[in-house]
Amino acid sequence: MALKVQVLCLFRYCDPVLFKRGIAKELNVIHLEMRKLVVQNQAPSPKLVHRLGELVKHLDNRLQTASTPEIVNKDGSVDVCPDEYRGEKFGYPYYPTGWVITNCTNAKPIGSVISILINTVAYPKEDESHIEKVLKGVTETYPTVKVYLATQSDAIMDMAKTYKNIDVMKASDANLGEGWNRLIKNVFTPYVLVARDVFHFTWLTQLERQIRLVSQIPNVGVAGGSYRNFSGHWKAGCVQTTLKNYVLEYQEGYYHSKNECMFCDYLQGPFVAKTKLLHFDESLPNEVIFEDWFLRVVEDGHLTMSCPDAMYFTTDYSSYSKKIDKNVWKPLAKKWELNRVLLPEEVKHSFSCNDIDFQCVAHGQLLPVCCQENYAEALAFVQRFADEKNIAFELDTGSALGGVKFNGLIPWDIDGDLIALTSDIEIFGRNETTDYFRKNGYTLDGYKSTGSRYVNICFNGFNIEVWGMPTVTNTQYLPPELNKHATFTKANIRGKWIDTAFSPGLFSRNRYGKEILKHSEPWGKLGLENSFSEYNPGSFTPCEKPEHHACLQHFPADGNIPFVVT
Repeated sequence: MALKVQVLCLFRYCDPVLFKRGIAKELNVIHLEMRKLVVQNQAPSPKLVHRLGELVKHLDNRLQTASTPEIVNKDGSVDVCPDEYRGEKFGYPYYPTGWVITNCTNAKPIGSVISILINTVAYPKEDESHIEKVLKGVTETYPTVKVYLATQSDAIMDMAKTYKNIDVMKASDANLGEGWNRLIKNVFTPYVLVARDVFHFTWLTQLERQIRLVSQIPNVGVAGGSYRNFSGHWKAGCVQTTLKNYVLEYQEGYYHSKNECMFCDYLQGPFVAKTKLLHFDESLPNEVIFEDWFLRVVEDGHLTMSCPDAMYFTTDYSSYSKKIDKNVWKPLAKKWELNRVLLPEEVKHSFSCNDIDFQCVAHGQLLPVCCQENYAEALAFVQRFADEKNIAFELDTGSALGGVKFNGLIPWDIDGDLIALTSDIEIFGRNETTDYFRKNGYTLDGYKSTGSRYVNICFNGFNIEVWGMPTVTNTQYLPPELNKHATFTKANIRGKWIDTAFSPGLFSRNRYGKEILKHSEPWGKLGLENSFSEYNPGSFTPCEKPEHHACLQHFPADGNIPFVVT
């Protein structure tokens, strides 16, 4: 997670109120994260510690938070020699140099430190000719480094065998993940360059620079560089990811840096990684195996960095399909339970509950937006049915409160609540009504025609309870000219206007009492006697899956904006 204070300025140059609010917002996020860690009995991640340190410096840049010393091997050796800056004029006037690797005596041979993996399975046939340039460049730049190459091309296999440092294997099919995993099994070095989609290789890659980060900075597991494509378009390649509330968002850029390298969550180009971290999910489409792998790297607490002064020659063969075809993301969405994938340049892919095989049953975590959409559609269906049959109904209890606080379902609610006139409940027991609802994707269950008349409307693991009442609030408390069915008070439920209590805010405050705009979980979850028990809103109980991106512990127990997904 990255620091997002928007007013990083000296107090005399910005509004102190805005600055204070920004800092408070960041501290609240850190507090929620630390509270989760306490519940899980876990230590804070390096990223969280770094984030808190950066926040301290923003409050007072005279304070220097303790830095973690770089790692040195027990025998005093280093994987690569350090580099040093020779000054502003050393590389003048074109600056191909400025930083120079020192001639240390305790560095290991680079061939024992890193291997290079190249997988051409995804290369278009017309681009396979570039592989010889890549192999020639590697051999000239790092002649002692072993290269492991996977290809489906017999021509590339024959060409690669002319190089002593190239170990080539025939890829059995077009599964990119399987090809990378087979290559990884051959590696004996602690670090690997995953040279994804490279078409050239020169000294500009600066492998030593990336090895230095991964081997000497604690908790860094991955380091990459910038890249340019065939046509010369250059990018830093550093991307931040936010995985929260069933939404995965990618944003190019960085919040923090160290040693002239950016901290990132995802890298768009080739990268150096610790070998032990590398394993790709072969069940996923080729286009998203790296997206999945980087999500797991973040989840496991490893840091990723990118140095824009190290440059690769590469092109992302899957970038176009990832932008236009949501189907390449669907297996990843199912694996990580995603309703939205948000890419740079305002690209949005949306997935339904059916797409990700999700049942709308709350288990101490938020329901995804697809369940809220299903709920709104169900209410709109009931509204049309009620208007057609002249049935008086209203949102009740928790559903009325949800309309007040969220313009929809309370995101962790276990069911919906409606009341209807007792005399109108009878229509739900008719066969034609049951058939009509079933044809539209809804099941009517538990119908009771006597006593407390009742019916349950069920869909995708969720249900809306409808209770019979002698009257409804709109006919009792609205002015006579407004208490007709057509002019009942209506709540905006995700863009659908649904009949609700006469004054939903007043109804909810009178029903639930103090601090109703703060949040509380359902009475059953809290172990209360019934729904009329007194609630103590303002906190959430521990989740069954505290590591899940929709765990309620990750969210403030007040406000609705943190829960909004469009």
